[in-house]
Amino acid sequence: MASAGRKIPCLKPPDYLRKTLSLPQGKLYVSDKHAITGLSCDAAVGDVVSKNHYARIRIVDYKTKRSIPAEKEPVRGSVLRVVNPPGCVSLNSFTISLLKGEHVVEVVGEEDLLVFPLGLPSTGVSKIIYGQPNVGVVELDAQGVRVLKLLKTFKPVNGFI
Repeated sequence: MASAGRKIPCLKPPDYLRKTLSLPQGKLYVSDKHAITGLSCDAAVGDVVSKNHYARIRIVDYKTKRSIPAEKEPVRGSVLRVVNPPGCVSLNSFTISLLKGEHVVEVVGEEDLLVFPLGLPSTGVSKIIYGQPNVGVVELDAQGVRVLKLLKTFKPVNGFI
């Protein structure tokens, strides 16, 4: 992986797990034409779900479908910025597991896998939503034990941003 950017210590899922992680990991709300709105949760991962639903922690990278710039929404609560290269979970991003109260987490890089730090047992997060591209919204109950088992399979790497 060549890049002119900075090296960031990360955990990367093994290749065999990537397909599984791309499938909905919880209850899937499907919509073919209209945006799904009005869900309430502890944390929302993704720009569209953060905009259309209530969450005390909103994780955004200001991109939708990896390239289309998303509009910045007014911020409720404080803002935390984390660096998280695509395809991994940076060690820096685990700071979001310590958040209490309302926050917007602005991600430099990609936010897709940041469900993992939110699902740790110590976070106090019980319900997380995230977007399922071209399908709808996934709602899942945070299960710390399952998250820890999956994280054990991740390999340490240097991500690039």
